[in-house]
Amino acid sequence: MSKREIGEAVFTILAILALWPVLLNWNHPLYQVLLGVILVILCVLVVGKFRRLRYEFDKTKIDTSRGVDKR
Repeated sequence: MSKREIGEAVFTILAILALWPVLLNWNHPLYQVLLGVILVILCVLVVGKFRRLRYEFDKTKIDTSRGVDKR
């Protein structure tokens, strides 16, 4: 695993742990800001993962043209 993947995994775990106060009905304005920041960072991580996945998928595509000369 690369350092980036490790960082993403650690942040994802921290984000899941950050949801516990919501489940316990703890309310604090600063906590709401923290949840907003976590949401934005998770969205960035998801977009990055989809881009990397699409890039890897595109690398595996096989050219299926029939050898037609395109002059």
